[in-house]
Amino acid sequence: MTAHWSIRARLTAWYSVVLLAGLTLFGAGIWLLISHSLRASLDDTLAQHAQGVITVLQSEVRPDKPKHLQQELAEYASATPGGNLIEVLDSRGQQIVASKTVALQEADSASHGVQVRPSGRYRTFTTTASVNGLPYRVLVATPMDATEATLSRLRLLLLWSTPVVLLLASLGGYWISRRALAPVDEITRSARVIGIQSLSQRLAVPASGDEIQRLSETWNGMLARLEAAVKRLSQFTADASHELRTPIALIRTTAELTLRRERSPETYREALRQVLLESERTTRLVEDLLLLARADAGLPSLPLERLELIPLVRDVCRQGQILAGARQLEISAEIPDEPVFVEANDPALRRMLLLLLDNAVKYTPSGGRITLSVDRGPAGATVAVSDTGIGIPETALPHVFERFYRVDESRNRDAGGTGLGLSIAKWIAERHHASLEAESVLGQGSVFRIRFPLT
Repeated sequence: MTAHWSIRARLTAWYSVVLLAGLTLFGAGIWLLISHSLRASLDDTLAQHAQGVITVLQSEVRPDKPKHLQQELAEYASATPGGNLIEVLDSRGQQIVASKTVALQEADSASHGVQVRPSGRYRTFTTTASVNGLPYRVLVATPMDATEATLSRLRLLLLWSTPVVLLLASLGGYWISRRALAPVDEITRSARVIGIQSLSQRLAVPASGDEIQRLSETWNGMLARLEAAVKRLSQFTADASHELRTPIALIRTTAELTLRRERSPETYREALRQVLLESERTTRLVEDLLLLARADAGLPSLPLERLELIPLVRDVCRQGQILAGARQLEISAEIPDEPVFVEANDPALRRMLLLLLDNAVKYTPSGGRITLSVDRGPAGATVAVSDTGIGIPETALPHVFERFYRVDESRNRDAGGTGLGLSIAKWIAERHHASLEAESVLGQGSVFRIRFPLT
């Protein structure tokens, strides 16, 4: 089984690797810079030294007194630091000044070099000077011991200081990462004790303005959504249980009372009719519950197509007249002459409009009026279902699309509803990328508007 490193260990490892690479590059850069600077300083010194020798040559050459030049160069060498590291050859290749340590080597032009002798390493500079038309070869040299000793000490310093700095920085990085991630450990400990029974608990949010604060706020937001979802699911389960308990109890009670003794055929027929009505209502309730459960589980999107609203609204209005006729209600459609197109799913849209019509029929007294209207504005198409019914109290209006919600005074079980119709209509509207809005005045009626986006 592969061991997993903690975040702080991985951060420290990456930090150490990056730091090691940085120290290596820094050390190499320092080494190259100082090495180049020291050698350049030696070369400048040698060039000045060689120029001094050439100056003596140019000023002291006397063809009639060859010994004079030798004497002057000897004096110059004795008076100059490192003078024993000078060699001068005349045009015939004869030594005017000789050095026992370094020697001229073949070179056609001015050049630098390194000569290794038993006494050490020497940096050399060889050049040619023309005096009175005659060439003179000049060699000057200087020991490299001090330079190499300095570079050796620098190398040791870099080799020893790099691991020490790396170790100290890694320990410091581990401590910093541990301290920086301490709030994450606190969040983890707090999150572990939060369960389904304690979703109301929240994490402490540090006022740091950094990622830890955003993480805590995100966690609290997720917990709030989970708490709301669990409460909604619990309420939905309780409401569904309550709604199912009533028809099942009625069916069972009706059957038990009917079977206690012999009864007339009419009594049995009435009992069966009651059982059938409750069974149909229970079937509709179960189908609605299954639809909403699948919707919560994430049904695939409804297939939408370009659809003309006018014929569909006329068909729905004709179907609604069957429902309205039984309640002595007047139902009509107000539609424009020109066609109105929306992106919609035909069966789902019909069901939504029928749900709104059924809701209007249930809560509109006899002699009332229900109107379906279609309008096309600059923002898109709007379908409205308005009635002259009992209306909805202002305090209840924000809750009418909640599942199993009913207004206590009027929207009761006797009207035949389950409290799910408007919830299903709202879900269908959302699947059409539309909005479903409700307006109502108590005692005067209600209007439900479906606003479709512009196509």
